[in-house]
Amino acid sequence: MSGGDTGGTGTVTAPTTAARADPVGRDGGAGRGPRPEVEHPVLEAHHRPELHGLRGLAIALVVVFHVFGDGRVSGGIDVFLAISGFLFTGMLAREAVRTGGAVHVGRYLGRIVRRLLPSAVLVLAATWVAGRLLLPETRWEQLGRELLASLTYRENWELIDSQLGYGAAGALTSPVQHFWSMSVQGQFYLVWPLVVVGCVLVSRALRRSVWPVLLVTVAGVTTASMAWAARLHLADQQVAYLHTGARLWEPALGGVLALLALERRLPRGVRVVCGWVGVALVATSGLVLDGAALFPGPAALWPVGGFALVMAAGSTGTRWGADRWLSGRWLAWAGDIAYPLFLWHWPIVVFTLVVTGRDRLGPFDGALVILASVVVAHLTHTLVERPLTGPPLRRPWWVVLVGALVVGLGAGALGAWTATLVQQREAALAQAAQDDPAYPGAAALGEPGFGNTGATPVPDLAAAPRDNADVYDQGCIQDHADTEAASEVLVCEGTAPGADTTLVLTGGSHMVHYLPALQVVAEQQGWDVVVISRSGCHLSANTGDYPTATDALPTDSCVAWNDAALETFVELDPDAVLTLGSTTQPGSEQVSRGFVDVWDELDREGIEVIGFRDTARLPQGVPDCLSEQPEDTGGCGMPRAQGYRDAPPWTGRDDLPGNVSFVDLIDGVCTHETCPPIVGDVVVYSDHSHLTATYVRTLAPMLDAELRRVAPQLYR
Repeated sequence: MSGGDTGGTGTVTAPTTAARADPVGRDGGAGRGPRPEVEHPVLEAHHRPELHGLRGLAIALVVVFHVFGDGRVSGGIDVFLAISGFLFTGMLAREAVRTGGAVHVGRYLGRIVRRLLPSAVLVLAATWVAGRLLLPETRWEQLGRELLASLTYRENWELIDSQLGYGAAGALTSPVQHFWSMSVQGQFYLVWPLVVVGCVLVSRALRRSVWPVLLVTVAGVTTASMAWAARLHLADQQVAYLHTGARLWEPALGGVLALLALERRLPRGVRVVCGWVGVALVATSGLVLDGAALFPGPAALWPVGGFALVMAAGSTGTRWGADRWLSGRWLAWAGDIAYPLFLWHWPIVVFTLVVTGRDRLGPFDGALVILASVVVAHLTHTLVERPLTGPPLRRPWWVVLVGALVVGLGAGALGAWTATLVQQREAALAQAAQDDPAYPGAAALGEPGFGNTGATPVPDLAAAPRDNADVYDQGCIQDHADTEAASEVLVCEGTAPGADTTLVLTGGSHMVHYLPALQVVAEQQGWDVVVISRSGCHLSANTGDYPTATDALPTDSCVAWNDAALETFVELDPDAVLTLGSTTQPGSEQVSRGFVDVWDELDREGIEVIGFRDTARLPQGVPDCLSEQPEDTGGCGMPRAQGYRDAPPWTGRDDLPGNVSFVDLIDGVCTHETCPPIVGDVVVYSDHSHLTATYVRTLAPMLDAELRRVAPQLYR
């Protein structure tokens, strides 16, 4: 899970110097001077110290689960979002009512800028420096994109666009992934004033009290967003987790609670029970629920409901109330540093894993990371936050202009840096695409040192992860997400429409990476090659049963895609379907029973099948590994026996239909002993299991020979 101190501006805290000095920053929005008259008593500001303690509890849960949760989420981010809605709805409603429907835009934006921006800019700048020093060059482009998105409060959309869903902390995880919730918060801050002001204006036009109009509107937004979250959760969980519309119900529900002011309506005994039940729900959410898989669907009501109960309890005036505990010194202090602690802890965790080379932190290392995060957060709060947020906001527009200037300069610098990286990558890929005999690739595999001369290999390591088949640029390779839309079959434009011989290439990304070699052969022979494939989805007739038990099962949408794809193949009636003839997905080479079943179906339709031997998964991503240890390239490869059997896994099978023949190109990737990362001065892998398009093109002569052997009818 990731997220930010989403209640930063307008926080209700224990009365500190900063809180007393800032008319809206930390005292819940109560302005200085006489209390204005309001149209409903719940629109009056009042002190809520337990809210600040709840913030402290939530940030503690977030940090602990990020360090030790192994991908489980605490629900703390959901609580933060609800706190934001509670505080800002009350603050904006009071100001809009007081002014007759207006919100002082400069003062409002100034509060947000000086509360949120300084610490965020500091952390993002430090992350950029650390990323340049610690991350391989292969990750710089994505780092630049995400830093820019985080600075401009659209990181959640960047993750969605890049298909980088929420993931547990790891050496390969983005160090600014957690800014997704800050982006949701920032978008909420921009939209919510319009909602509140609109309600005030509507109430005055209708000559009604503003309170019921606000309540009905905010409750309507809550209901609509909850319905959208539930629907999107079923359609695409990863997108739902990050989507602003699916998250809006959490701050909106906080707004409903601010307007209801239940703490003034319930009996004390009921409120005492509500307070402790609420604390228990917040504290246990991450232990009971797998929030990464369930939020922000209805299950998120567990932590958000806990927040609601704590707010309904309010100040009970008894030592037995949860508010007494939440108002304690330690939770109040945790609430003080919550925002910088949230910002710092995630990149510290990620970079620690990068430096140590571990997949996760142990108890001792994790404790040190938490301690370091707390120390840095405390220093940031003391040296940055307090000096900037303490003095009264006298010239809000100057604050806004300075903030806009900082964001503009930072965005410009990051955009220019990222654009330069992109240009360098494209130039490197263009160079690698040239048929240069100085880079023989697979043809030099049997030579001493695999034919490497010591020259800088192609493609450039920073470009290697993007060195894929050009068909991906057409947008016709179906996404791997388990969604209803992903079950639609997309047909890529053929290489030579109308040709006498038509081949269909399918079977997932481990087949598509062979396309550059097939295109070379097809151009020589005048074949039409049509790609119909979905990432992460093998061509299989059942739920992916392998000869042995495995958890590598296709998703429901993959099964649906396969059913529709078979119908498409029959309609096209190609001369052959090229697909995977084996898979290394379970960890060792297998021929799935589902593969055999689908070959039987194609046999009944009179369609020939050519199965390709799958490429094995290496222990690490090759471009990253080569970038990190350029002097020890051998350590970035893999012993052949670790990934492949002595003989192809279809050898000796007596259950294979007669329409199937097999192509084995692994001898063009590995020697008898090893699978090297660089061959003939060409980088072999674009990640840990996919081949670079540059290297695959050098396999074209071998593929031509294999196809002539197993499918001579194609050459007539």
